[in-house]
Amino acid sequence: MSDNDHSRKNDRSMAVFESAPIPAAVMTLAVPTIITQLINIVYNFADTWYVGRTGSAAMVAALSVSMPVFVLMAAIANLFGIGGASVISRALGRMDIRYARKAFSFCFYGGIAAAVLFGLLIAVFRSRLIPVIGGDQASGPYIYDYMFWTMIAGSIPTVGNVLCGHLVRSVGAAKEAGVGMSMGGVLNIILDPLFMFVILPPGNEVTGAAIATCLSNTSALLYFLVYLYRHRRHPVLSLSPSDFTLGEEIPANVISIGVPAALATSMAMLSNMAANSLVSEYGSAAVAGMGVAKKINMLAFNTTMGLTQGVLPLLGYSFGARNYDRLKKSILFTGAAALIFNLLCTVAFRTFAAGLVSFFIAEEASVNFGSAFLRVIALATPLASIVYLTNTVFQAAGRRFSSFLLSILRKGCMDIPLMFLFKSLMGMYGIVWATPTAEIGSILVAVFLIRLMVGDIRREENTAYSR
Repeated sequence: MSDNDHSRKNDRSMAVFESAPIPAAVMTLAVPTIITQLINIVYNFADTWYVGRTGSAAMVAALSVSMPVFVLMAAIANLFGIGGASVISRALGRMDIRYARKAFSFCFYGGIAAAVLFGLLIAVFRSRLIPVIGGDQASGPYIYDYMFWTMIAGSIPTVGNVLCGHLVRSVGAAKEAGVGMSMGGVLNIILDPLFMFVILPPGNEVTGAAIATCLSNTSALLYFLVYLYRHRRHPVLSLSPSDFTLGEEIPANVISIGVPAALATSMAMLSNMAANSLVSEYGSAAVAGMGVAKKINMLAFNTTMGLTQGVLPLLGYSFGARNYDRLKKSILFTGAAALIFNLLCTVAFRTFAAGLVSFFIAEEASVNFGSAFLRVIALATPLASIVYLTNTVFQAAGRRFSSFLLSILRKGCMDIPLMFLFKSLMGMYGIVWATPTAEIGSILVAVFLIRLMVGDIRREENTAYSR
């Protein structure tokens, strides 16, 4: 029996791509990913909250300062994970099982190799890096320890568990991917206080948080490795070194789609850093208000990210199979769900801004700043959902340039210059008005790029029909 026959007859997960009703297919793939994103939000909040109980500004600063470097590891996972999911799902759609298997193997080993390289670079340049990212004499030792456990000793687990989640989901195993990726966040929430306040002596709370993160990610990666071993006869889920290849344009195809995904993650962090830097001249209360407003907005953004990442394999499979009717219906249903949810978030955030901000911080000035910031940022959430889904469509369809252009425009090339411009024109609140303005500009670009893509598809169909 050929690989294709084996896949058709024995891989039931293909039904979610081929024949399941669109709403059921989208929810089957997206709900586990959304839950994972929400758990990660809780983990991010909890990590900061636990360290904040120490009352040490240096410890809290260590986590904040380390975050941009830590995000680079998520970018590596997205480079090989989202790039790989796009290539694999399109290959499955055109029933090229051998190519999908080889792409899976390349992404797994390529991602692990990149994690090792990243960890080695951090180990070698850690002392020089810490002052550059904002560490000082007080926070430096904590940053040093945090980097060791999460980015050096923990480099493979940190990248590997997210990478495996993307790759496993690409073959339709969304529930299994969700379990693995959620496991890390849940364990982290449980292990954080244990290592911070029970096992390690006082003064080692940041080290305890880092060890908890390392162990949690290791557990999640082991879950995926066990899953892959148990499904080693699966036609695509291959860890066999013999399937690894640098040929057949697999590296180029994966990386060309993965780079925009990695850039989107990195540019979003750069945008946040720019906003905090510009707001900082207005005092710590303004910075705190900005931070809380953006954390609250994470609920909308991360839910949308979970929805679109979850549906990427369905879109990629439909595109690879040239089933454009199913592709269109999947996009429209996902877009409607994302837009309705984000409109509700906008209404809730603007209506209950003060109450939501005061839940995280009680200081009056910070609440006032945060409420004003949140009401403006909330206007961008429905716009961002459209842009994010459009970019996912480009990733799924292998539209490299379109995905790259939209990724760098939305965060970085458009919103950061607007922050400086609007700040000079409107003062402090102009900084946050840059966010919805940049989303409007991104939507205009996205519409133009989508029209180009639709035109290419129609020309391809007309060419095939004429033959």
